[in-house]
Amino acid sequence: MQDNAALDPENRALYAEILRAPAGYDLDAAVATTYTLDFETALVVPATLAFHAAENRQETLDTPLALLEGLERLSARIAIFCEAGRIKAMPKGANRLTALLEDTVTEVAAPRGGAFHPKLWLLRFAPIGGHGQSRLRLAVLSRNLTTDASWDLSLSLDGRIADTRHDQNAPLIDLIAALPVLAAGRPAPDHITKMVASLAEDLACAEWEHPEHVRKIGFAVNGLTDRVWRPQVGRKLGVISPFVTDGALKTLCRGVAPEDACLLSRAEELALLEPETLSRFGNLLVLDEMAETEDGEEGEQSSLGPVPARGLHAKAFITERYSSTEITMGSGNATSPALLGGENVEIFATLSGYSKHLGTVEDQMSPERLGRFLRNFVPYTPEDTEKEGAAEKRLEQFRRMLAGTPLTLRCEERENSQILLHLSAEREVLIPEGIGLRLWPIVAGTDHGVDVTSLDKQERPLARLPLRDVTRWIGVRLRDGESGLEQDFTLGTALADLPEARTSEILRALIENRDAFLRYIRLLLGDVSEAAKALFAAGQGGDLSGVFGTGQEAPILEDMVRALSGDGRQLRDIERLVSRLRDPDTDRCEVIPEEFLQLWETFRAVMPEDNRHD
Repeated sequence: MQDNAALDPENRALYAEILRAPAGYDLDAAVATTYTLDFETALVVPATLAFHAAENRQETLDTPLALLEGLERLSARIAIFCEAGRIKAMPKGANRLTALLEDTVTEVAAPRGGAFHPKLWLLRFAPIGGHGQSRLRLAVLSRNLTTDASWDLSLSLDGRIADTRHDQNAPLIDLIAALPVLAAGRPAPDHITKMVASLAEDLACAEWEHPEHVRKIGFAVNGLTDRVWRPQVGRKLGVISPFVTDGALKTLCRGVAPEDACLLSRAEELALLEPETLSRFGNLLVLDEMAETEDGEEGEQSSLGPVPARGLHAKAFITERYSSTEITMGSGNATSPALLGGENVEIFATLSGYSKHLGTVEDQMSPERLGRFLRNFVPYTPEDTEKEGAAEKRLEQFRRMLAGTPLTLRCEERENSQILLHLSAEREVLIPEGIGLRLWPIVAGTDHGVDVTSLDKQERPLARLPLRDVTRWIGVRLRDGESGLEQDFTLGTALADLPEARTSEILRALIENRDAFLRYIRLLLGDVSEAAKALFAAGQGGDLSGVFGTGQEAPILEDMVRALSGDGRQLRDIERLVSRLRDPDTDRCEVIPEEFLQLWETFRAVMPEDNRHD
C-alpha cells in the first residue's frame, strides 16, 4: 500500500496556517468566497491575519480590542463574497464591530439561477520594506466561512508572479474577475472592485509550487457559462460527497464496474437514492458514529432540524486512469446543480500524479486511512418529510427573492445621539400568503424587531438605536404559517445618511476607561504578537499588571520614540485613535489621560507633515 495517501486524515492544516503570511511578508490583499458566512468567523479573520499569536478563535472573540485592531489594520485589504441571504442569523444581537465589515462583505447571486457555492482564498503578500517580489497563495476548500466543525478538505498552494501568463489559471481568473459583477442588492465598493481586478491580473501569471508527487494541477469553475466541467471517467472511481443525486452519480460512474466504484456520503442522502443508483457502487460508506451536519448546503434533499457539531463536509472525486490517480477537491457535491446542469457556481482543483505516489482509491479508503472512521451503509426507509420539504421550499423561494431585492436603511438623527432607521425596498416585495416576515437591526437583536406585511419604495420605521449600534445589516425571520417552520438569516442593505461619528462612537464603547486606552496604545505601538498574547490573557481574566501599566507612560514613551524614527504608520494610527475619541466640542476625552495628551502634542509637533491628519 502507498505510504502517504493524499487524503490521509493525519495530514491536517489549521485555518490560521492558510492565512499566515510567509516570513518577511505582510498581507497586501485577500479575496474569499463562501456559500454561507457567520460574522464571528469574519471578525476573527482580520485579527488572525494581523496577529500571528491569534490561534484560538474563542480567545480572539473574547478580546474586542484585538478584533478592533485587526479590523482597522486589514479590513480594507480583505474582500469576502457570499451567497445573498446566507449570512447566519444573530437573533440575540451581534457584536457592534460587525459595522466595520460593511465594506468587506459583498452578497452575490449565481448568474444561472443556482447557488453561489465556491470556497476559496486568494491572498497576495508583499515583502516587508517593499524590496522583492510579491507572493500569492491559493486555498481551495470544501468548507464555508463559518464555525462548522465537520470533516473537510483543503488544498493550499503558494506561488510566485511570473513574467508570462499560465493558461491553467484561466478558470480562476474568470471567477475572481466576475465577483463584483455578481453582486446582489448593494454593489461592491469601488476599492473592492479595484483590488479584485488587481488580484485577477496577478493571478494570470501565477506559477504554483506543486505538492510532493503532484505532476499536474488543473482548475475548473462551473456556473458562470453554459460550459459544465465534471471529473473524467476512469477505470476506478471514489466519490466523497455530503450531498448526492441520482443523475450526477449515474453520470460519474458510467463505464465503471460496481466493484471498482466507492461512494462515501451521508446516510440520509444515500437512503433517498434509487436502488439502481446504489447498485452501481460496490462500496457504500458513511462516517461512523459522527453526526452529519447540514451547514446550509444546497443538496436537493436537504436535512431538516438542528445542526449537529460534526459530520461530513468534504468533497472529493478520485479516479484511476492508466497508471495515474487524479484527485479532484473543491466545493462541488455530486449533484445535478453542481456537475450536470451547471446552475451552481463551483470551483474544483485536480491533482494528478502516479498512483504509486498519490495512492489508489483503495489506498484512500483503506482501514489504515479514512477507513477507520467509516462503516458500511445499511439501507433504511427514510421518514416522510414531504410536508416539511414543501414548507422549506416555500421559504427558500421567498428568501431568494428577498435577498435579490436592493434594500436601503436611511438614518435620521434624533436627540441624545439616537438614530431612527427607515427601511425601504427598490421594488415592491410581494410577501406570499401564509409566510410571516420579521426584521430587526442585528446589533439590537429581535427585541427591536418589527413584523412586516409589505415592503416597497415607501419608507417605514424599523428601529430607534444609539449611533454606535447602527449597521447596514438586518436580521430576517421567515415563518411558514402552515407548518410553523422558521428560517433566520442576515441581509445587507445600503446605508444612507450615516453620521460620520459612528466609528468614533464604536471606539468609545470599546475603550471604556483609561486602562483600555493604554492597552490599545500598546497594541498599536508594540510587537503585535506579544501584545496580542497579553490581550488574549486579559480577555480570559488574566492580569495586565506589568504588561501595559496603568498610567505609567515610560514604556509607551520608548515605543513612541522608536515609532517616530520608523515609517510613521504607528503614529498615524495613534493620531487617528486620539482624534476619534476626543469630544469635538471640548477637544478632551475622559478615557485619555491628560499626561498622554500632553505627551502626544509634543510628538505631533515633530511628526512629518504627511503623517498628520489635520
